Amino acid sequence: MNKKGNTVIVYNPLNDLAVSLHGQICHWLEQRGYNVTSCDSHECKAGVVSPKVDFAVSLGGDGTFLSCARLLAENPVPILPVHLGTFGFITEVTHKEWSDALESWINGRLEVEDRMILEVKILRNDAEIGRFRGVNDAVVGVSGISKLVRLSLQLGGYEAGHFRGDGLILSTATGSTAYSMASGGPILVPPMRAVVLTPISPFSLSWRPMVIPDRDEIVISVDEDQRADVLLTVDGQESFPLEEGDVVSITGRAGGVRVIKSDRRVFYEVVRTKLGWSGGPHA
Repeated sequence: MNKKGNTVIVYNPLNDLAVSLHGQICHWLEQRGYNVTSCDSHECKAGVVSPKVDFAVSLGGDGTFLSCARLLAENPVPILPVHLGTFGFITEVTHKEWSDALESWINGRLEVEDRMILEVKILRNDAEIGRFRGVNDAVVGVSGISKLVRLSLQLGGYEAGHFRGDGLILSTATGSTAYSMASGGPILVPPMRAVVLTPISPFSLSWRPMVIPDRDEIVISVDEDQRADVLLTVDGQESFPLEEGDVVSITGRAGGVRVIKSDRRVFYEVVRTKLGWSGGPHA
């Protein structure tokens, strides 16, 4: 049989349902002429898969999708996110729908949605010491509890103020339904190219969430005289300890993630279901 293309499946080998479905999906794809590479969601890193991958399957929850998306961010390809529960904010396809979704995708009946990611750089003494990509969010905050961090903020090259509180969340539209929403930030529809700035427990009530165009660079500086350790966390999965004087630069990059959309539900339905919006007088 002539091979049709290459695909990668990212899954959690410690999850029994993921292991079972992984075997079924591999067999299904191989029967249709695809080369399949598998990747542990806890260990997948850039460079472990061929740049010639045509599409990917994320088999798990939203966290597995984030690992898969960062893995492929250098050369984004369409990702079919399959959820092992019902469905998540990102993973709209349930584990009972995977074969129908793959069949529809292979036959050209599903659309691909391009989404923005965050490019995060850390500077120390004007030298770059770290670089990350965030699909959901980047958080500069306190490492521990019951302490304030002191941060300075610049937006689009202009000084925006000095922050005291638990930290600042910078989220994509994809990540606006995660930590940002839990901290009072707005929900953005995923294709939107914008960054949500959400303060976490600010000392001053004048700090409010703000939506910033993706073209504007966001710069956070760690002030002197900190009383707590400061930590950068990306997608809740990668972290980097910051020191006084460090600078974190965050910019948006369009098209860093490509998501294969379900034809059975839309984002508004996911939000309504997940948040329990009944639409009636008791909503």
